[in-house]
Amino acid sequence: MSNFPTLFSPAKIGSLELKNRLIMPAMGTGMQNEDGSVSDQLYHYHRVRAAGGTGMITVEIAAVHQTTAGNLGVGIYDDRFIPGLKRLAEAIHEGGAKACIQLWHAGRQTNSSITGLPLIAPSAIPCPLCQEEPEVMDHQLIREIVESYGDAARRAKEAGFDAIELHGAHGYLIAQFMSPYSNQRTDEYGGTLENRARFALEIIDNVRQKVGPDFPIIYRLSGEEKVPGGLTIEDNKKIARLLVDQGVNCLHVSVGVYESLRYTVPPMDLDRGFNAWAAAEIKKAVDVPVIAVGRINDPFVAEEILANKQADFIAIGRSLLADPAWPNKVQNGQYDRMRHCIACNQGCVDRMLLEGRHASCILNPACGRENEFVFEPVTGKRKVVVVGGGPAGMEAARIVKDRGCDVVLFEAAPQLGGQWRLAGLPPKKCEIAGDVEWLIKQ
Repeated sequence: MSNFPTLFSPAKIGSLELKNRLIMPAMGTGMQNEDGSVSDQLYHYHRVRAAGGTGMITVEIAAVHQTTAGNLGVGIYDDRFIPGLKRLAEAIHEGGAKACIQLWHAGRQTNSSITGLPLIAPSAIPCPLCQEEPEVMDHQLIREIVESYGDAARRAKEAGFDAIELHGAHGYLIAQFMSPYSNQRTDEYGGTLENRARFALEIIDNVRQKVGPDFPIIYRLSGEEKVPGGLTIEDNKKIARLLVDQGVNCLHVSVGVYESLRYTVPPMDLDRGFNAWAAAEIKKAVDVPVIAVGRINDPFVAEEILANKQADFIAIGRSLLADPAWPNKVQNGQYDRMRHCIACNQGCVDRMLLEGRHASCILNPACGRENEFVFEPVTGKRKVVVVGGGPAGMEAARIVKDRGCDVVLFEAAPQLGGQWRLAGLPPKKCEIAGDVEWLIKQ
């Protein structure tokens, strides 16, 4: 009997059936072409992850309007993007997964040096991190942005995507309207919760009109914003009911805004599955499927969340950067072959946001270079000697062994691991210690 009977059972989001409960969430990669179109690099990145066994792949932060275009995600604000997006959706389908795309506007959480246009937001309050004062959106611009979301959803459907996700979390534009932390308007888009929700509800209505009654709409929200004056879980339970009444088919419960980014992209000192409680609370308030996310890098944790009915689906993001095939490995009884994400944030976040390079993974340098790293079996009998049993030596030995070589590993110290072993000794660094043991076993 499988250790993961719920995790690998089919389930529906609206009319769309997924083969299992695993969803790859949207994560900015910086892999798109300079004009925002789909690059070969982004194509192969998603192709490999779709083939790894995940039920659905969500393509990252697609800009719905030129005022949010930049170097983090793809564009979907013009029909010229449809051919590239269609190619991407087809690659995801060929890998056996359903294809979703996240519709996104950063609002104040970007810089005009990136977009080339003035920042826009519900109120003239700078993001504490980006520190640039945005222009206040008037009613005409609000209507224009609402229409842009609907038009983007229409393009996604034309490109062959099976669903769209509205990014209403992490302090981006929809969340900026929703939250008193960033919305100080006194008109019909500010003040009461119902007024602050008006922008989101108008977007959902516009999207629904343009994609039809049966096309799945997912909405991502932060269960808590984790900032003074921000949205709480009780606020979001009320908001969730408004969203579902307006036609949302599924809620994806994340956490945080830019100022509380440690919770949005949690480091290794936060517990695995730390945010599942928020998904469970939202699930109590609505009758549509709920997706849990946040440091769920282990299938036993995922199965427990589902078995306890805290959520209906599990989003695994950085885990699929570290090991794109972990769903297949786990389902095929090869759990010990699956590599855990260690939540270091060095390749997936720091490399992109601080260094301006595409996202990758320190455990998997093939991430973002999938078309260059092709590990084919060797021909004929080969014997390989690897000198040094630190992380590089063990990784080299593991890869050449997987390719069919007879490997001998030499290490002068009495234990394998080198400085990687030392890195796993401090408190809250047990994920690194776990990777050392994984490498030794492999």
